[in-house]
Amino acid sequence: MDFYDVEADLYDLFYFDFDDDIGVYKKYAEQCENVLEFMCGTGRILHHLNHTNMWGVDSHEEMLRRARENLKGMNVHLIKGDVREIKLNQLFCLVIIGLNSLTMFSREDRIKILKNAYGHLRSGGRVVVDVFNPFEMVEGIVHHGDTVFQGNKVYSRFFVPRREEDHWSILYFYDIVEGKNMERRVAELKIYEITKDMLVEEMEEAGFTVEEIYGDYDMNPFTEESEKIIVVGVKDGSHKEE
Repeated sequence: MDFYDVEADLYDLFYFDFDDDIGVYKKYAEQCENVLEFMCGTGRILHHLNHTNMWGVDSHEEMLRRARENLKGMNVHLIKGDVREIKLNQLFCLVIIGLNSLTMFSREDRIKILKNAYGHLRSGGRVVVDVFNPFEMVEGIVHHGDTVFQGNKVYSRFFVPRREEDHWSILYFYDIVEGKNMERRVAELKIYEITKDMLVEEMEEAGFTVEEIYGDYDMNPFTEESEKIIVVGVKDGSHKEE
């Protein structure tokens, strides 16, 4: 089963209130006339950003349905589409690829996504990409992700990583406990490790000039010990688009 078929109705429970990353996007959005988010999911980033002209693209209909509910009353346009190839009929000041979304794609697909982001930016526009700095996961060990209490239900998420040739296969378990009854959902997700040098190289291949590399949401400079890799790229207009 598709990962987001399993997680769609639980995503907001675990993630929606998270806003640590919003300050980074606000820094670059405050002078922008419009903002586009690739892989917008249920609209968490757009909700907290609350810009006057926002666009979001996602390929999963149920995630978009929830985004429409979450963003009701805001000036936002939500479109179903594949961010590797979708073409919108306007240019943007800022494109956001947030919270590890890019790690779900192979290098070939990441280049397609970054080139498409480049093609949707006006000259001088920026892309902000946020991924985790790769760390040593232990294969076969059960990791506890999150536990949330809501009413008389307890929602817990666990994951078990398995190393494949060029990616990690992450098996997620979602346990929903009510009294003595438990429902378990299981889904699998591919995660590709992206180092800082890899991301910079891929962004430059897509045409971007790298402007900043942060290591956390406080926008401190990246170091090898940083938990995050947040790269800001600029479209300077010198790259010939394909």
